[in-house]
Amino acid sequence: MNYRLKYWRHYFLSHSRHGTHSPFVYKLVDEVIYRKELIDNISALPDPIRKANKVEQKKYALVNRLLKAFIYDQFSYWANEPQDGYANLLQQQCGRYAYRHIYYIDRDNLELNFLNDIQDRDMLIINEPHRSESREAYWDEIKKDERVVVTIDLYRMGLVFFRKEQRKENFLIRF
Repeated sequence: MNYRLKYWRHYFLSHSRHGTHSPFVYKLVDEVIYRKELIDNISALPDPIRKANKVEQKKYALVNRLLKAFIYDQFSYWANEPQDGYANLLQQQCGRYAYRHIYYIDRDNLELNFLNDIQDRDMLIINEPHRSESREAYWDEIKKDERVVVTIDLYRMGLVFFRKEQRKENFLIRF
């Protein structure tokens, strides 16, 4: 299916924060995903991101908010074409003693054997999970994995959480 047609399908099937019945996801959507950035923060973006389109600026701001909301001490950055902006952001936000690993994935083909090393509090950020058939294939495989508890499909970004205290759910959220 065409990328734009998939977007419109996602748009009509997805919910806002009010369509979620999970307190964790509602709070995440309300306080992190839908939080507006100040105009001054846009000027502080790295040059490649600032010169990119509005969608890329919006995604970068979301990743920044996610990294601030979920303290972590380890990260992995896997990309076909690495962008300094995201790699630097992950490095700058990295803290200590959080016992959380964040994976930022921007690849077409991905072996899912790394899921064996995932811990309870870890998180995956998948850039453009619907861009190609290979990305959609591993996005669907990740959602089916029994260790994955919460997935949030924002269409241009996928978030995966490993939380033992919650039942398995997949959310489609407008972004």
